[in-house]
Amino acid sequence: MIDPDEHRRGLGRVLLRHAEETLLARYPVIRLETFPDNVRARALYEACGWVSGGLLEDEGPAKSVYTRSAAAS
Repeated sequence: MIDPDEHRRGLGRVLLRHAEETLLARYPVIRLETFPDNVRARALYEACGWVSGGLLEDEGPAKSVYTRSAAAS
């Protein structure tokens, strides 16, 4: 999570790219979750090529799920 005072500086993209590179070197598909009302995070993930997998409503509050594969990088 990036401090709201630091938003719009590219830090989220840098951190996300680092996590993608690290995890996709080991796993063919990676997944992340965010709250459905976190519009800014969802916009970032989609702009970075993550694919929405819909809502996860198993336990606790609902979450939006996103995936990314090594093939999509």
